[in-house]
Amino acid sequence: MEQQAQQRNKIEAGSYKQDIIDKAVRYGIGAGMWAYHKAEPRLRNWIEGHLSNNYNDQTGEFLGGDFNELIHRNYEKAFAHLWKSQTIAPYLGIEDASKADWAAANQGVIVANLEKEGVRVEPLKESIEQARSEEIRREFQESYTPAQRNAMVEIVSLIAHGEAYALYTSSTLLPMVKTTGAKLGMAMQVMEEAKHFYTLREMLNTIDHIRPLPTAGRLLFEAIASRRFYNKLFGMNVVLEGFATSMFSFFEHYPGLRHIFRGFHMDESRHSAFPQSYASQGHIPQRVSKDFRYQVMRLLMLSPAMPLINDYVPHFDNLGIDTFSFFGKTVAKVTRLAERSGFYLPWPREETLIGVNFFFNLYTKAMYPEKYTGFKDYTQVWKGEISRDMEERELDTYGRDVYGGLTDLIHKIKNRENASLTLRLQNKLISMFF
Repeated sequence: MEQQAQQRNKIEAGSYKQDIIDKAVRYGIGAGMWAYHKAEPRLRNWIEGHLSNNYNDQTGEFLGGDFNELIHRNYEKAFAHLWKSQTIAPYLGIEDASKADWAAANQGVIVANLEKEGVRVEPLKESIEQARSEEIRREFQESYTPAQRNAMVEIVSLIAHGEAYALYTSSTLLPMVKTTGAKLGMAMQVMEEAKHFYTLREMLNTIDHIRPLPTAGRLLFEAIASRRFYNKLFGMNVVLEGFATSMFSFFEHYPGLRHIFRGFHMDESRHSAFPQSYASQGHIPQRVSKDFRYQVMRLLMLSPAMPLINDYVPHFDNLGIDTFSFFGKTVAKVTRLAERSGFYLPWPREETLIGVNFFFNLYTKAMYPEKYTGFKDYTQVWKGEISRDMEERELDTYGRDVYGGLTDLIHKIKNRENASLTLRLQNKLISMFF
């Protein structure tokens, strides 16, 4: 009887302590978000006065407007007529040919604009026509409620603005990367980012209109675009492209988006692979990889991410999507890509994933107790969640162990003798759940 009473008291004490922790987290996060929103107008004014480029996120245009003549007579024609190295000069070892390109090569034609030859291709013109099509507009209108349409437009607008910054940032990386191959690869990335930005903007203006960036989004994109070379390469090709692959793969089958997103995922996977290839040739110095100052700077670049996630929680909720699950999986991919590229963070990847999981679980339990059903691995990337072709591209880019999940990581590190103090503390906390 006495033992039962002691056990009951222990449970009650534990519940009391947990209640205090939940309240501390709830009020702490609430106070932090209140302070952020209070300072938001000043932050926005500061950003507008220190922009790295003259991009207007209200209209989705760079300074001077569109100048459509240059778009259609220069960029579009150049993009449509790019010849493919794989069919014309296979000895270069560049794999860039589509089925349409092979069909053209079999007919002895070397340019990509092959309508007169009866070969169907997809240059920018066709991509834009599809983005502006009545089919996409009708499909979008008929498939979602008004609240869901608004949420989708807000999320896709974030992607479109990200592509605008990717266009600007990759163009500034072009003169910085070393070797001929790296410059050719980055030059193609600039072309493809331009296609993504322009196509997504036209699609948004067809189904609704492009929405402005939230302040946290502008801060994050500016933090990346304004950095020097190595930090900019990390922010651009590891963080932004990792986020883009998640977006394009996650929404690949969504009505109104499926026509565009699947093709763009192929481009973004290639862009994500760029820093790994670059690092494999020894072009990322040891000081950049290992120096603690560089690691902290990379972490600080990502500091606007948390308020940005919070800004989009209502939009993901309206679509029935678990926001933390989406961003947790993105963190799993980005941290794997960072390590494979030599862009290490202040803590090993496993510690980062454990920390992210604890924070997301703590946040959910404190802020949304009705949704909390027990400790959850928000960073688990599951096989079969995306199409087979996308899965193969991501496995090639991020590595076969990207699907490991928190449980596998814990098994790997539990008996590590040289584990850091943080990791040993996390191991004790983990034992409460596993």
